[in-house]
Amino acid sequence: MKRNLRIAKGIRIRLTRPFSFSFNGIKYSGFDGDTLASALLANGVRVVQRSVKYHRPRGIVGSGTEEPNAIFEVGVGDRFTPNLRATQVELYDGLSAQSVSGWPNLRFDVLALFNLFGKLLPAGFYYKTFMRPRFLWNWYERQIRRMSGLGHSPNMPDQDSY
Repeated sequence: MKRNLRIAKGIRIRLTRPFSFSFNGIKYSGFDGDTLASALLANGVRVVQRSVKYHRPRGIVGSGTEEPNAIFEVGVGDRFTPNLRATQVELYDGLSAQSVSGWPNLRFDVLALFNLFGKLLPAGFYYKTFMRPRFLWNWYERQIRRMSGLGHSPNMPDQDSY
């Protein structure tokens, strides 16, 4: 559902310079001066992440560095950067962003079934539950980290010079 939810006055973006970008494979439009967060909100995108434990839908709630939910992987190939806050990513033409949680995708997250068992999963349950058998702890830990939605490390060399 693509909608334009921009306000008419008081904006600091240049409406004369439109950009095209994608989020989770869906094309959207924004303008020069937008952040990734403002462009997503202007296009009617409300769910940008899933919560760590119960995989409940999460939206953009902040406007700066304090934003806890809108953390994305931005770019492709050798221009890939993980774990960037959408409120700090300046929009550019051709930007490609992916959410870091939700399997198989953000809209339909199979792990949201954990929400049904919330009363049986107290805080820190995995520290006690997965201690035995001891030789499986490394495997348990990898699965827990994968489900938490922390993004992926780049697998290509950085092309920038510093």
